[in-house]
Amino acid sequence: MEERMKELATGTFHQVDMEGGTSFELPGVRGRMERLEFNSGVVLYRVEYQSLEDCTIEVQNSFDQPWLGSAMHLQGRSELTHPNGNTYSLNQDAALLMRVDASGSRFQLTEGQLIRHVGVATTLASLKERLGGALPDRLSLFDDDTFGEFQAGQSFAPSPRLRLLGGQLFDAHARGTCRSMKLEGIANLFLAEIIELFCTEVDEDDSMIVWENQALSDVHEYCRNNLDGDLSLQALAKVSGLTESRLDQLFRNKYHLSCAEYIRNERMVFANQLLEEEQLPIKLVAAKVGYNHVSNFSRAYKSRYGESPARTQRRVVSQS
Repeated sequence: MEERMKELATGTFHQVDMEGGTSFELPGVRGRMERLEFNSGVVLYRVEYQSLEDCTIEVQNSFDQPWLGSAMHLQGRSELTHPNGNTYSLNQDAALLMRVDASGSRFQLTEGQLIRHVGVATTLASLKERLGGALPDRLSLFDDDTFGEFQAGQSFAPSPRLRLLGGQLFDAHARGTCRSMKLEGIANLFLAEIIELFCTEVDEDDSMIVWENQALSDVHEYCRNNLDGDLSLQALAKVSGLTESRLDQLFRNKYHLSCAEYIRNERMVFANQLLEEEQLPIKLVAAKVGYNHVSNFSRAYKSRYGESPARTQRRVVSQS
């Protein structure tokens, strides 16, 4: 299957073969795109590219029937404008659930951005079948049997678990003999997580008594201010006044991650910020996010962002 991309500044059309992965160079952009379609009906998009100048790229829709898709940047920022003019910001703090039948969605890129993007989509017919014959009520805004002109999008904050699953679509989980099986499993989890995030209306804080909710907030703030310190479950249980098992349970209820997974995610986000915005040495960055050994930090960072800290550092320097 082919995805047509158009660089609007020059009017030149580019054909990009998404099946199996394709490297491409457009005026002002270079990178790699991949479209993988699985037997479950789920389609995975993995995109990694760098903008060499300010530019706008137009993408053609590859579905020929009603569908539902998700989009999230694991790294970088861009503006996505649908053909009807509605614009959405894509970054690590803004995920998007959408259906755009018409071709012509445009990504506006700024010079120097490295974009690492994941998207998972499926037809509405397939999704309904997998969900027992009907969509959840909140997805009704995307449920229109007519195809061709329908356009809708809703942005919202991704959960730490969604970010973790997105990262796994780029790391070692996405390699090896059983690569396709692993990618399909993670892609299904990603789509399920983003749908549940969008559809869940119950306030998860209702499962906590008032003082537990405050204790979890205190732990959250403590973690943000002490990423270089001891953030073990045992240490945080002492800070919160909760038992280790209860604190871990509250993290799972609130963030859909264990306490350890949540801490690792926060550390990697801060590390990426230090490398890209402050351009600190890798050894210093590792120390600031609680790693005594650079090798351990590098493995964790690559698992989260799909590139080593050294590569991030070289890229930032080359753009200076």
